[in-house]
Amino acid sequence: MFCYLPWAREGLFVLFRLILTVGLMEGVRSGYFAGLLPFYAPEKLHLGPTAFTLAYTLHQLAENLSKSLGGLLAERVGFGLTLSLAALVGFLALLLTPLAQGAWLLWGLGLLWGLFMSTLYPGLMTYASRIAVPGREARALSFTFTLVMPWVGIGLVGVGQVAARHPEAGLTLLLFAQGAALALALSLLRFRIPMPQRTGERYPLSRLLLFLPAAFGQTFAPALVSLFLLRFARESLGLEPLEVGGLLLLGGGLAFGLLPFTGRMVDKRGYRPSLILGLALLGGVMLRLAQGPSLAEVFLLAALGGLGFSLFMSGWNGFLARNLPQENRAAIWGSLMTVEGLGVALGPVVGGALWEAFGPHIPFLVGGFIFLGLSLFYFFYALALRRFTWN
Repeated sequence: MFCYLPWAREGLFVLFRLILTVGLMEGVRSGYFAGLLPFYAPEKLHLGPTAFTLAYTLHQLAENLSKSLGGLLAERVGFGLTLSLAALVGFLALLLTPLAQGAWLLWGLGLLWGLFMSTLYPGLMTYASRIAVPGREARALSFTFTLVMPWVGIGLVGVGQVAARHPEAGLTLLLFAQGAALALALSLLRFRIPMPQRTGERYPLSRLLLFLPAAFGQTFAPALVSLFLLRFARESLGLEPLEVGGLLLLGGGLAFGLLPFTGRMVDKRGYRPSLILGLALLGGVMLRLAQGPSLAEVFLLAALGGLGFSLFMSGWNGFLARNLPQENRAAIWGSLMTVEGLGVALGPVVGGALWEAFGPHIPFLVGGFIFLGLSLFYFFYALALRRFTWN
């Protein structure tokens, strides 16, 4: 079995414990902000939607704007220590939530929690890349991300189902889950990410400009339509929320199911074709959705979107693994994640303005052109600077 995994056998047990810890913390976070607070805040804290949604906004801003520093601390201070602190702060935030009768306390808890969560992904992805089997870096990063993300949905749905009937029971469930994450994190308290040998060579920081367009565009383009997807589906495509969920399940299942194959293709043949083709497919899907396709076409577009996302994720992770410097990798990875977070934060408000000014199909058109523009950018850049950049 080990010969098929993209990680080295020696670091596998620690990696799986890290993935489970981060996954639990992600499930608690999504369950808290999206599953618990919509029911708990109005009933128990007497706070309206503006108050608890602003707590989430502050949480996200604090995390994303401090990921560069968080990555540096995870690599230099010790990832086990920063992971344990993040789990402890999350546990304290949950304990103090019943006392947040004023919105300012809820905002403060969200902000503080976000600051400590900023170390998680730069540290996890850096460690996953460091213990990757040579030649399997794209698969190692894609699988790591894939194993964490389902916890977001588990936390949202599981806690939401409980909190809708018994808000206090929902908070208790979150405390147990966060307590388990804290116990796992403390078992890794002394864990440190292995540091590479110093080469003394200066990394050309200008090369980071290569990553910024995709880092921002890959989150900004889908975020343009993220908050209006269900309404667009009903008004323009005649689809109900349950049908939209089925389409998302089809596309998402295909995307993650193809990762072993797209990741292997990237590791064996390079990441240029996968990155460029994946972006082009995502752009084409968004452009066609803007034109109001038939139901049969929508199913085909969901499948093509899943294929495009799988190709893009493998190509993007392979691109990062082979071009990011080994020294201070977590800090630089954190900086890129900050740019990705800005795309998530800015996309919905820009999409809402475009919807209001020009109609519901315009955000899809803009998102599609962004993906196609990124595909062309990396295609022509690869041709112009092939030896310097891609090889």
